[in-house]
Amino acid sequence: MARVTVVSLLISALICVASAAFNIKSKNNVAVYYGQGPDQKRLTTYCADPNIDIIILSFVHLFPEQANGHPGINFGNQCSAESYKGPGFKGVKDPSKDALLKCPNLQEDLYICRQTSDKKFLISLGGATPNYNVNGATNGTSFANQLWGMFGPRVDSWTSLNKPRPFDYVNTTSSDPTIHEFSADGFDLDIEHPSLDSSAGYKALVKKLRSHYDTRSEKPYYLTASPQCTVPDPNLADTLKAAKFDMLFVQYYNTPKCSARGWITANPNYVPGGTFKQTSGTWSFTFDSWVTWLSSTVSKGAPIFLTLPGANPAASSGAYITVAQTKNIANAYYCRASFAGIGVWDATYAEQSIANGKNFFQNAKATLNAAASDKRLSCVKSKREATAHLHGRHHH
Repeated sequence: MARVTVVSLLISALICVASAAFNIKSKNNVAVYYGQGPDQKRLTTYCADPNIDIIILSFVHLFPEQANGHPGINFGNQCSAESYKGPGFKGVKDPSKDALLKCPNLQEDLYICRQTSDKKFLISLGGATPNYNVNGATNGTSFANQLWGMFGPRVDSWTSLNKPRPFDYVNTTSSDPTIHEFSADGFDLDIEHPSLDSSAGYKALVKKLRSHYDTRSEKPYYLTASPQCTVPDPNLADTLKAAKFDMLFVQYYNTPKCSARGWITANPNYVPGGTFKQTSGTWSFTFDSWVTWLSSTVSKGAPIFLTLPGANPAASSGAYITVAQTKNIANAYYCRASFAGIGVWDATYAEQSIANGKNFFQNAKATLNAAASDKRLSCVKSKREATAHLHGRHHH
């Protein structure tokens, strides 16, 4: 019983710091990836931090074809070595490929997070590992059905067949048999190598996820992507055209020709509200190019996050930019209509970068909040003038 008491005390302590309701139209959102950091703290650490709005659980790193008919998941030290038994793929069973791990820490922590915060949880597919692929539209559709059955709303048509629900939670230390549903807030595509079928599988996957979302009205479900900064990212371009994406976490690191580091180098004397360079030699910063490219797709106007490494070891050498530098680049793009906030790879690495007593994602939130009231920025200035005018205080 003692453990239950600790959890309930923890819940009441966390409720005090529950963050405000998520607003997809805000420019001040901070999205943090979690699941791959070295020696990760438990997820509840980040749920309790009001500076984070979105947590991207990373990764579903294998797809049914590679993992005995189930997706494979890897969230680092938060999972055990035990896996759910796969059904096989296309009639071939190979238990040695089972990779849908059991993650009791995450089950408990996601339950606590849902009680105590309004953070959005996205499940990211892919990542840097080279082993995943979806081949063909039929497989893409069935993969979407599986992801929805496992990580979407809990429904009898799925559970009656004894199919896994890896994130639902039952408190095994109490006599209460209640199953607490965990339904993710959506799925993210971080596809980092070429498809083998001209993206037919991925296109079918995102279309089917969208059609599942359309059947539910209890909350919004989001479809997002984490492309490289190249416009368009060749591994995601066709998929991004196939369905409406709600947010993009563009990775402005690891690709030097469009990196945030390049922007910092090109604009050493930037002052908020001032002019800045977007190209220099072979380098060009692609925020506006992404907006333009998306404008001819169904995702026109989708919010774009400036996604950055949280510390030096989080990305390739030289990709990390400091808190002060992040402030400059965020200020430069803050008034762009599509600017949505800052993405951080990842939670654990971000805690290695301390400035002004705050870690990288806490500083990211402070940067965005400061920009929102910086009168040197055109959108802040015009909003203040409009407000003053409405209140009859605008003097010519």
